[in-house]
Amino acid sequence: MLPTVADVLALETVRRGNPRVVAGADRLDTRVRWVHVGEIADIAHLLRGGELVLTTGVALPEDPDKLADYIGELAGVGASGLIVELGRRFVRELPRVVVKAAEEHGLPLVVLARETPFVQITESVHARIIDIQLEELRASEQLHEVFTELSVEGASPAEVLAQVARLSGRPVLLENLAHQVLACESAGRDTGALLAGWETRSRAVSPAERTAFDPASGWLVTTVGARGQDWGRLILLCEVPPSPRDLVLAERAATTLALGRLLERHQESLERQAHGTIITGILTHAYADPDEAAARARAVGVPLTGRKLISVVIRPTDPVEPALDGQAQL
Repeated sequence: MLPTVADVLALETVRRGNPRVVAGADRLDTRVRWVHVGEIADIAHLLRGGELVLTTGVALPEDPDKLADYIGELAGVGASGLIVELGRRFVRELPRVVVKAAEEHGLPLVVLARETPFVQITESVHARIIDIQLEELRASEQLHEVFTELSVEGASPAEVLAQVARLSGRPVLLENLAHQVLACESAGRDTGALLAGWETRSRAVSPAERTAFDPASGWLVTTVGARGQDWGRLILLCEVPPSPRDLVLAERAATTLALGRLLERHQESLERQAHGTIITGILTHAYADPDEAAARARAVGVPLTGRKLISVVIRPTDPVEPALDGQAQL
């Protein structure tokens, strides 16, 4: 993830200039895409957004209104912030009109009390940005390898979700379009609490895009489907906004699930698989307590509370294929 203005101010090359935030202190979490050195006042049209602008102010206008316009134009194109080195144009402090305009526009404004070679700042910030991008590229390649292997091996939804939970350290769920949970990996959380009132909570989260983060719920939601036929949603529970790696992880997992569904259309439905998984878990004592089993069954649309269950035992007359495991027999 790209560094923030606060991250840049913490760099040793910037700290040597004795930086001081004079406006926009509540926006220091703004991401910095690039650092741009510019002395001209009409620089806004050269920017694309996300730039942290460095200047000594030597070419800025004298007129207060034009100084305010300069700040407004930077904010208008989405600049991350403005760092002004004092000493050449502005000796001890910036004009009040500049500080006021930056505060009004929510533009982080920083002054450097000491002379600082801008080239050192740009080198250190850009090196960090490139390192982050390389790290994200390596992570994306790793995810590609993991989920390609899962696709080749014909991994079940439960196995795919187990990898997502392991790689993200977060709970992840797969639901159908009726908001019934088909598979769940709690990542160490209380499964019962995780699934409580699931259908109602899930119906309240409906992002417009195929992959989107809902800040209110903290859910990263990815639609699962292929060839124009969507059949479910993959939901990653995030306590903070997801990173680009989380987005790639969710989308790769959704693709793997969709591919698996296409390859297994002739087999039982995912709903039947989910039912079989719960029965197998009960028979093998895989759940921590009966409440967890009941919560999982309720989430997949089979409430157990207050119900009588009838078990059926089938004794095949022909020998069972050794290759068939317990769940396949179910």
